[in-house]
Amino acid sequence: MGLLLEHEGKQIFQKLGIPLLPGKVARDLSEAEQAAKELGYPVVVKGQILHGGRGKAGLIKVVKNEDELKEVTPTILAGTIKNMKVQCLLIEKAAKIINELYISAMFDTFAREIIFIMSTEGGVDIESVAAKTPEKVQKKRFPIDYPLKTEEAAKLAEALGFKGDELNQLTDILMKIWTGLHTLDLQLIEINPLAVLEGGKIIALDSKVIIDDNAIFRHPLYQEFMEKRIPDDPLEEKAKNYGVAFVRLDGDIGIIGNGAGLVMGTTDLIQEFGGKPANFLDVGGGASTERVLNALSIVKEVGETGEPIDVLLVNIFGGITRCDHVAEAVVEVRDKLGLKMPFVVRLVGTKQKEGMTILEKAGMNAFTEMEAAVKKAVEIANAKK
Repeated sequence: MGLLLEHEGKQIFQKLGIPLLPGKVARDLSEAEQAAKELGYPVVVKGQILHGGRGKAGLIKVVKNEDELKEVTPTILAGTIKNMKVQCLLIEKAAKIINELYISAMFDTFAREIIFIMSTEGGVDIESVAAKTPEKVQKKRFPIDYPLKTEEAAKLAEALGFKGDELNQLTDILMKIWTGLHTLDLQLIEINPLAVLEGGKIIALDSKVIIDDNAIFRHPLYQEFMEKRIPDDPLEEKAKNYGVAFVRLDGDIGIIGNGAGLVMGTTDLIQEFGGKPANFLDVGGGASTERVLNALSIVKEVGETGEPIDVLLVNIFGGITRCDHVAEAVVEVRDKLGLKMPFVVRLVGTKQKEGMTILEKAGMNAFTEMEAAVKKAVEIANAKK
């Protein structure tokens, strides 16, 4: 999965015309000093790392002068979260914020839809908002090939309570997000927060962008992003060698699925039901014993090197792949690796009835409906807290 750093995502935002604060990338103290001098104090120093929770980890700091910059920059550059390293810094001009929103859009390739998720509660974990105040989170689905009209985007903005010029600004941003998903091989755009500044201007304060790994060859800019990466999580390198897409997250529900859209939809549903995904892992086409072994060994290491995995959710849409073969592979590999956590497996496809029987005999929770499987996984994880 091609998760981008904040400053990389913002380069894509710039191409799309999504408003941003002035900012510059810095890779050492000297470059940070020069960037701050050009932008003018106060500035925000933001560690660039492929993980959430930067603020809580002390990797985002507002500095008012050069002395403060010299104090915080070395610490942020040396920062880590869950074995991941800060790659560089983004120095941005500070601004007075009046309001913060949450906006995201993603492809659900399984349902062949684009999902917009929006909330008036930005700057916080959207899963927490969904769990505590679900009425503050709005979702809207559109067919992938649907020609979204400006007036429809305006209705989404109106639903968040916007009027006048701010309504027009937000509508424009939503249309540009739609364009980005369709023209730049993006799978997810998340802006948290999207900020309303003093004076009414709306800008993207943060970016979370996922690009399609299979389309990197079409985009020289994406290739440049990947070439500049500092290797941090050894599991990502291992997954790359196995030919699977993997990103470590910070939850307790391990995830394996086939298809990036299906896995992203699974992580989203876990969060909606009050759970926290431990990883993103897409095994790609097929689910042979070897591929299942590689995938489960990675998730096992996630639990051994980070937060413990309380339950493992396997979500397989079989297609022409026989579900009984998938089920046999999952059971065989679980026993081979000595995995003790509960398994929840969702299977759909050829020979799914036979596959379900194999899983149930092995003591696994087996489902054909994705929502039911996710609810069960969250229930198991929450019961262990």
